[in-house]
Amino acid sequence: MRRTGEGLFLEQPMAENWIQIDETEDVAASLRHSIRTAQFVNEDPLAYKWVLLALHSALQGACVCHLTTTASPLGAVTERNASKWLTYFEQSRIDPKSAPPKTFLMPLPDLLKAVRKPHSAGDKSNSVGVKIEDNELNWLCRIHDDVRNQLVHFEPMGWSIDMSGVPDIAKLVARIINEILVMGWAFRHQTSAEREELRQCLQTLSKLEWPR
Repeated sequence: MRRTGEGLFLEQPMAENWIQIDETEDVAASLRHSIRTAQFVNEDPLAYKWVLLALHSALQGACVCHLTTTASPLGAVTERNASKWLTYFEQSRIDPKSAPPKTFLMPLPDLLKAVRKPHSAGDKSNSVGVKIEDNELNWLCRIHDDVRNQLVHFEPMGWSIDMSGVPDIAKLVARIINEILVMGWAFRHQTSAEREELRQCLQTLSKLEWPR
């Protein structure tokens, strides 16, 4: 696999098969996947893993879209990484051949803390932050630290996970992303049809029927 300035290549001796995606479409795709995989949890309870990972991906992506300024990726990166990007922006004015630094996004807990602040949107237009109560923040942080990371980097061990809270997690994620959508900045480049599809996905996610 190799990345270029124009795309990401999965090298295989076969005909090219491209997909096009950006950060906003990635959020929409993650939401669609969470809804799709939720349909299989009755017949395959391990599908809950992919529901959680898709929800995490959608939430993280929406926060990034909300925080990123017009000087991308500033706003959604770590403080140290932001300093490197600012240095690069200054240097590139003098030397167009300057190489940009790697991008290091804030982890989800820090992204959530950031979006809660007033004027957190990339254009500073929101006078109030995204509403995430302290108990909700703590819950999402535990899911990130204890569940998502373990599911992605699965160790050779047996593990029992209580999935009874997943429906409430889905509703919370849908509510947060919907608030980000309403604030306007994050998905401003999407068409009205794309934003409407996103709204419908969020509504579907918040009203899904789950096994009891």
